[in-house]
Order: sequence, then C-alpha cells, then structure tokens
Amino acid sequence: MVDLLGRKRREEEIGELRSKVALLEEERDSLALQIERRDEKIRKMTAAQQEASLALKAAEQRIAALQEGGSEDGGEEKGRPKPEEKSWTLKPREVARLLDRLDEIRSKDDDLLSALVPAGSMGSDLHPGAEEMIRRAGSDRGVAVFSDPLLFTIGLVPPFPIKKEVTAFASTFRTGPLREMLDTPVLVVAAHAGETLLGLALGREGFIEEAVVKSTVKEKHTKGGWSQRRFERLREEDIRQHAALVAERLESLLEGRRSIPVYAVVGGESALVRMIRPAIEMPILEAKFGRIDRKDPAEVLEEVYAFSCLRG
Repeated sequence: MVDLLGRKRREEEIGELRSKVALLEEERDSLALQIERRDEKIRKMTAAQQEASLALKAAEQRIAALQEGGSEDGGEEKGRPKPEEKSWTLKPREVARLLDRLDEIRSKDDDLLSALVPAGSMGSDLHPGAEEMIRRAGSDRGVAVFSDPLLFTIGLVPPFPIKKEVTAFASTFRTGPLREMLDTPVLVVAAHAGETLLGLALGREGFIEEAVVKSTVKEKHTKGGWSQRRFERLREEDIRQHAALVAERLESLLEGRRSIPVYAVVGGESALVRMIRPAIEMPILEAKFGRIDRKDPAEVLEEVYAFSCLRG
C-alpha cells in the first residue's frame, strides 16, 4: 500500500515537472521569436541608415565636381569633396531622396530626434552634437537637425525660413515640413543688367511661366577720367530703363497670380535689384545667381530649392 502511494506521488511530480518543462519551452520559443523580430528591426534600421549614408556620399560628389569642372551622365557631376569637407549643397531631387531614406528609419526606443530650429535660436533639449551643428550652420533661415543617437547626426539648411521651433523624439523622423518647402510657390528674379529672368514656380518641378527681359546695357568702362564718368552715367540710365522693363513684365506675369507665391527669391546685380524691389510687393529672400545667359532656367530653379547639408 505504501509503495502504491509513493508511486502515485512520483507520477504526480513527474506530471508537474513535465508541465513546467512545457511552460519553459513555450517561454523559450516566445523569447526566441522576440529576439528574431528585434534582430530583424535592427537589420532594417541599419540597412536604412546605410542607404542614407550612401545618399549623403553621393551628394558629396558635387563639391569636387564644381572644383574640377568635370561631368558625366548628362551633366551629373563626379568626384568627391576633400576629407575635411563637412557641408555641401544638395539639389532638390537629392533632398527628396535623402528624406525618403530618413523616413525608412525606425526606432522602438522613440529616440530619433527631429528638430526644426529658426534663425537666432539654439533649440531646446538637444544633445551637444546637435547644438554644435546649429552653431556651424549660422543660417538666417534656420536649420533642421535629424539624429539617431547610435548612428548619425545631420543638419539641413533649407531654402526658406523655418518659422516654428519643433523638437521631437519619436520612433520615426519628422520630414514633412522640409517636404513642404520643396513644394513652396515662389517668384524668381535673377537680375542682371541687360538680361533678367523672371519665373513663377509652384514647387521644385519647374516654372509654370517664365520670361527673359532683355535690353541693351553698356559694358563697364575702365579707362578712368571724364570719359569714364560720362560712360557710367549712360550705363546707369541703361540700367534704369532695364529695371523699368522688368517691372512692367513682372506686372503682367503676376496678373491674377500675385497671391500664389509665398516668397520672391531675388538675386543678381545689387544696383538693379534695388531698383526692382519696389515692384515685387511680397516677402523677399536674397539669393546669389550667376549670369543666366550661361544657364538653363531649370538650373536657376534648382539653386532656389537647394538645401545645404551638414554632417556631424
């Protein structure tokens, strides 16, 4: 009888142990699945970061190309910047590609930093690397900072002013405000004595209307003396007449559309720009444009919507 009771207890103990083993195996399988999912997230995040790095490196090629004057693939620059180069210009399509890469990055720890910092501000709740990037930017239009604490910190100086300060830590980057800038309607005025480009664009894709105003303006005189002073007066009169033609053409280009552009992006010869400014009647952003006789209008628009990129 005693042996029967002992056997029964042992069988019960064995049953309990088997139940515990089954539970532990279930927990083990669950933990293994969690680890597998975590590793997959890490792989995806790392791959996205690597793609973002490749996009940045591809953009760096433009700096060296400007120095070397080389091009390939239909005008796409080649070469790499010097090792000490830590800022460069991104064309609008390069900006869009970089934002796509940033959008692919995820973090389960909600530690991806997106900061929009207006001019004159140093932001808030930022790590030292981000603060240093803001100081380096020194932009009158502000800077956007994106940072993954384990992988990278980059800054983007936009073509248009950042008006509202934002600091966000989340599982994804907030790129929406910068995408909106790529679709900001603008009036473009590239003013040069004798040849001025006017263009109205709804975004980076192209001008919906453009015009080139041409007139005869005397070249600069360099001999000195009375003849130079007389020549300069005649040249100034030519420039005033050119400015009047630009203002007249500007009025017709904006007829019924004056409320469309958010900004007028204006650049070129300073004396001519001063004469044209009163005819614009909208917020003006200054830009540096080379002579348009050496450029396609699409190139000018690329300069308007270009961003400066900084890396930590």
